[in-house]
Amino acid sequence: MLTHCKFIFIPTISLMLLLLSCNQNPQTHVAENDHGQTVANTSFDESSLIKVGEGASVDGDLSATLYASDSLYDTYQSFFIKLNDAKGRPIEKARLQILPEMKMGMMAHGAPVIQPNEETENGFFKGAVVFIMPSSSESGHRWTLSLLVDQPDANQNRVSIPVEVKHLKKPRTIAFDGGADGRFFLSWLNSDSVKVGKQPAHFILHRISKNEYPAVFDGYEIQLKTHMPDMGHGSEGNQDAKATGNGYYKGEINLGMPGLWEVQASLLKDGKVVSTEPIVFKVNISE
Repeated sequence: MLTHCKFIFIPTISLMLLLLSCNQNPQTHVAENDHGQTVANTSFDESSLIKVGEGASVDGDLSATLYASDSLYDTYQSFFIKLNDAKGRPIEKARLQILPEMKMGMMAHGAPVIQPNEETENGFFKGAVVFIMPSSSESGHRWTLSLLVDQPDANQNRVSIPVEVKHLKKPRTIAFDGGADGRFFLSWLNSDSVKVGKQPAHFILHRISKNEYPAVFDGYEIQLKTHMPDMGHGSEGNQDAKATGNGYYKGEINLGMPGLWEVQASLLKDGKVVSTEPIVFKVNISE
């Protein structure tokens, strides 16, 4: 029986890297909830959320509905989760674990997760998953989110919810090599609606460690440069992104005119560049 993936040809390098970390029993490394000043911890308008999945436990004692601000894509995705008991009453306090799994035939892998707090906010448990590849009906690649729920005076229960994850044309989660430090995923967390001028730049960083994805922060920084390909120049005033806790990083970028820009990132450890591949996020800037 297959336990580790050795090699499968897929025309995308990042997908090949995922296959190297596959396992029949994937585990998911968890980044805790203390996000600091991050996208995942911002306020939200419930009326703007859409339902992206739902399911119930086998015994019928628990149901769950997943909401998001938009369709799901292969990058960092915030989730808003409602739980109800067998009588339809909302559950507002529970220890909830999100366990993502990508099934690829006999192979499977997990993904980085930011687990919810144990109490709801405005009726929702809030968490996030970094989807590191899209779904594919043609290839039989399917994502499932299993929710493990522990409540006081109740047995642990599970709800498994299939979700569809689309592919982004402009990548917002990029796999790269860090030399002796291993391989990483860096996710750009900013909105795609970016205006001219200086603005915060938010990221989350995870290491690829077989079938685990621990958040990375000790001793690292993300060097930031900006470049406008059509004009052949960059901009001054960028500030490298520093760790704010649990894998999150915050810096500043200066995008001085409308058009297509590149945010070029490099991973630093103790002030030295360790990334050996380009890490480029393309951003369209409006006035």
